[in-house]
Amino acid sequence: MQQHRVLIAFGIAWLSALSLSWWVYKRTTAPQARDLVSVVAAAHDLAIGKRIQADDLKLLTLDRKDLPKGAFLKTAEVVDRAVSTPMSAGEVLLSGKLAAKGSGEGLTALIEPGMRAVSVQVNEISGVSGFIQPGTRVDVLFTRVFSNGDAATTTILQNVKVIAYGRQLDPSAKLDPRDTTRTTVATLLVTQDQAQRLVLAEQRGRIQLVLRNALDDQVDEFADPIASSDLGIEEPPKPQPVRPVAAPDPILRAKAAKAEEDAHVVRIYRGDKMTEEKLK
Repeated sequence: MQQHRVLIAFGIAWLSALSLSWWVYKRTTAPQARDLVSVVAAAHDLAIGKRIQADDLKLLTLDRKDLPKGAFLKTAEVVDRAVSTPMSAGEVLLSGKLAAKGSGEGLTALIEPGMRAVSVQVNEISGVSGFIQPGTRVDVLFTRVFSNGDAATTTILQNVKVIAYGRQLDPSAKLDPRDTTRTTVATLLVTQDQAQRLVLAEQRGRIQLVLRNALDDQVDEFADPIASSDLGIEEPPKPQPVRPVAAPDPILRAKAAKAEEDAHVVRIYRGDKMTEEKLK
């Protein structure tokens, strides 16, 4: 009888374990309800500065848990805004990659509130051989040559963003052969005070752009200007001009000769008589 009860208890335990295992299996393999949401994405590649229209957009379905910060759920929130960062087809649009609504398109859309865009002339040397592109960051050096021939260089701006090179806003775009300003003009994003410094520097001397690492955002305290003497180069003394000697006046020359002649005459007095003798 005791053995019969043990078998019954064992059978009940086995059936309970089997039922629990089956319930866990069904619970874990059953399809779960997903919290889906539609987000706005680019229908095709969008170039920097382009004002977005409705046909530039499409909707993608994502899990709400995968929704990136700053994404848009309605196309009306994006239409008429300009692209501030190039985007690829299918890429989800984020608020940080778009200019504010009504800020215009092209270059004006890239100018942040409170900032100014200033163009400066550059060449192959001052433009770092064309390696400066839209989106890169530069320092600006100013060199002035003084009236005595000496010169000094100082850093007037640091970590300034280049928003255009010539008329090009997108660094990945192909060069426009008709764009004759590409190798001569760089447009920098600066504050009002920095814009004034830059314009004055162009008027008083020569500027040079210095390319920075994209990850280097350190701004150092401005050091003293570097002059030629700091490089161990001293300005050689200028020779004094030789003044031409004017020809003596004939009358003055005769008087000088007479005075020289009188200087060699000896007067001898004997009583009330005076005689003169010339020394040889």
